[in-house]
Amino acid sequence: MDSDYEHIPAGASHSLPEVLPKKATIKECVNMMVKLKIILSSAFAIVGYLLGIVADATHYTELPIYPAACLTKILLFLIAVPLAYSAGKNIRKELKINGFPGLRFVSWIMYGVAIVHFMLFFQWGFIAAGNSQLPDGQITIDSAIFFIASMLMIAEAWNSYKSKD
Repeated sequence: MDSDYEHIPAGASHSLPEVLPKKATIKECVNMMVKLKIILSSAFAIVGYLLGIVADATHYTELPIYPAACLTKILLFLIAVPLAYSAGKNIRKELKINGFPGLRFVSWIMYGVAIVHFMLFFQWGFIAAGNSQLPDGQITIDSAIFFIASMLMIAEAWNSYKSKD
């Protein structure tokens, strides 16, 4: 029997060690968390981008889907980029490497631009000489900027993770 299961009483079923998972080391747990963060960040970015398209398609209607999609989109993107950064930071700290600082730098710049662009939606009249109607495509452009920022940060985290192999 495996040494991780020596504590199992003699009368226990022999199939029990096959059912019970082995104890995971801290390093394995960290690796699982990093993978989970990267996967969640990717899922949030994709869903956020799709919600941006839905919000742009419905922004002239009075449907409640527009504000719900727009606010959910921004919430998902506000989570996605820092989550991917956190995953990359954990890997870089564990491996004592720099990773790809250029990807992080460009991602943070795009993230900031997208946040400012999103906030301007609420004061569009300042930009459009008094025309407060949001033009078609602006929400999708904002979603695309957020999506690219997310993908750059995810790529940096993934490349850092793969550099340990």
